[in-house]
Amino acid sequence: MFNFKTAVAAAALASAVLLPGGAFAQTVLKLGHVWPAAEIHAKAAERFAADIAQATNGAVKVEIYGGSTLGSDRELVEGLRFGSNDIWVGGAGVLTSASDTAKIFALPFMIRDPQHFEQVYDGPTGKEITEAIKKESGLQVLAYWLRGPRWLTTKKPVNTPADLSGLKIRVPDSPVSVASWKALGAAPTPMSFGEVFNALQQGVIDGQENPLSLIQTSKFSEVVKYLVRTEHSYEPIVVVMSASRLARLPEAQRKAVLDAANGAARSFAAEEVAKGEAGFLKSLQAEGMTLIEPDKAPFRAKVGPAFVKSTFPSIAALYEKVASVGAPAAR
Repeated sequence: MFNFKTAVAAAALASAVLLPGGAFAQTVLKLGHVWPAAEIHAKAAERFAADIAQATNGAVKVEIYGGSTLGSDRELVEGLRFGSNDIWVGGAGVLTSASDTAKIFALPFMIRDPQHFEQVYDGPTGKEITEAIKKESGLQVLAYWLRGPRWLTTKKPVNTPADLSGLKIRVPDSPVSVASWKALGAAPTPMSFGEVFNALQQGVIDGQENPLSLIQTSKFSEVVKYLVRTEHSYEPIVVVMSASRLARLPEAQRKAVLDAANGAARSFAAEEVAKGEAGFLKSLQAEGMTLIEPDKAPFRAKVGPAFVKSTFPSIAALYEKVASVGAPAAR
């Protein structure tokens, strides 16, 4: 019979390497994500792991399991609680499965640009979000990494919300994403990321939405034609551990993990996103995708403050707080 306490204890024991004589020489932390190795944040995760190894003189080893080898994003978040993985790096909206506050991450057209992103997540509002998620879920967000804005890709041209009618758009398994795309007029279809390429190829879905970097590295240009500049979401990439697992690390190791999450890896992600957007767009067009640049105002109007207040009232005040950060003063 499965014994949960025994399984968790075994997982904790397995996270340390035992040397002959019974000495524990190295702590091993399993990090899971769903991306191909060439994706910007997969590379940032490698830098994160390398920096921890260097800072701890090898006392902490981060083993990376990418490409959904340990499961989907949702399964990886659950794995943090069960101990099947120690660290998850992924789109912050997935945390809605564990925290009501995390719904804030997936709200469309909330973050204006990269500067607004940093003002929010590096400031008091970001700390408030982190603490609320920890209280609600027992999960500790170690860092917020910049990700390029999400674009829509479809098999049919989309210039207005009306063009979305009836289109099956793959979205992350998040209630906010589902409600938002339904409000925009589409037929949102939650699906694990690893299934998206085949679903597009086989006609199960009509489109998907992701940052340009992931659209390119996933070779979506082979199975979908239109690239729609919605830039509807600056969803952070989060580095997450169970708060209790982090607390069990010795203080010096805990500091090394936190410093690495907020150090060179984070800077690398931000720099690559900033310099890569134009290059990714050019490459995708060269691969045959057709660029559509719609008026964003009609899309924004359908999922603005009134939508948030009526659909997600528990985070409406936080939404207003985020939107007001760095906003120009009224005259």
